[in-house]
Amino acid sequence: MGVPLAHSQKKLEKEKKQILGEGMALYTLILANWTSNDLYYENEFNTNYIKGYLSYKEKDTIKTIFWREIDTTSAEYKAKNFRQVGDTGIARQQHPKIIEDLRLVVKTICYPKMNVRKTNAEIIDEEERAPAGKEKILMDYRDMVYHAINADTSFFKLYAGTSLKAVPFDAGKEVKVYVYSSVKKEGIVPFGGDYFLRYDKKTKMLIEKTDLHNDCIFISAQYKGKSYDASKATIHTHKEGVSELITPTDIATLLLYKNRLEWDEHHVVAEKYTSVFTLIDRKLDIIPTAELDYLKKKRIENENEKKKSNMH
Repeated sequence: MGVPLAHSQKKLEKEKKQILGEGMALYTLILANWTSNDLYYENEFNTNYIKGYLSYKEKDTIKTIFWREIDTTSAEYKAKNFRQVGDTGIARQQHPKIIEDLRLVVKTICYPKMNVRKTNAEIIDEEERAPAGKEKILMDYRDMVYHAINADTSFFKLYAGTSLKAVPFDAGKEVKVYVYSSVKKEGIVPFGGDYFLRYDKKTKMLIEKTDLHNDCIFISAQYKGKSYDASKATIHTHKEGVSELITPTDIATLLLYKNRLEWDEHHVVAEKYTSVFTLIDRKLDIIPTAELDYLKKKRIENENEKKKSNMH
């Protein structure tokens, strides 16, 4: 019996490591998006023509790019796509331009050493440029997912007070895209309203499409328990049909809202496992739910025994 148990534990540890890794990667990219967006506005760069922005990792640097798209009805587009033939004044169309030629990166912000802070940001002084190969790929998938969000509203649900944001990242032979629900209201933390898509990079074929929570709940950033509680924890549950473990989006959300929270630990309870994520040290523990329920029951019994003994 020991071998299957050891195998199961090894598999669980592998899953935990993967979830933590993707959760941290997702957190870093979203944080870069938020920070770069703030910097863009604070520096009063032109926002009128921005088509989109995204962040990605390159070696030990996080980069955020902002781009515009050339209007196909504009004089600029015509100038790029037509030329005069001799002195006849007859316009001849050049080879048709592909969509990537219409997108121009207007601003790049870098965060060396993966340190995403305003004080560490380097705003690159550059002319408008064509996106690099990796940038084109991520832009394509980002656009593809936003088209899917708008087309398939029965799968991609928009919950009240939220907007859906797509975050693509390069995963070798695949491209992974997480979609999360962003909220504008202060004082609440959203869990759920999130989706995961996985594509074959070469063929652009969709390999996996998952609604990670099948729901969206909002938890107060304030702690509702007692001020003297040894551990200030909040909780949400994963119902049947949802992952038995905490998701990368859960971890990213917790870290993104960390500085606004009055609690320091979050529990994700599923039928088989309970995931416990500690914010201060970013530690993840996965405990069998039955074992945790037993410990809670014993603690309550001990507390009741103490109360009875104090009454005598």
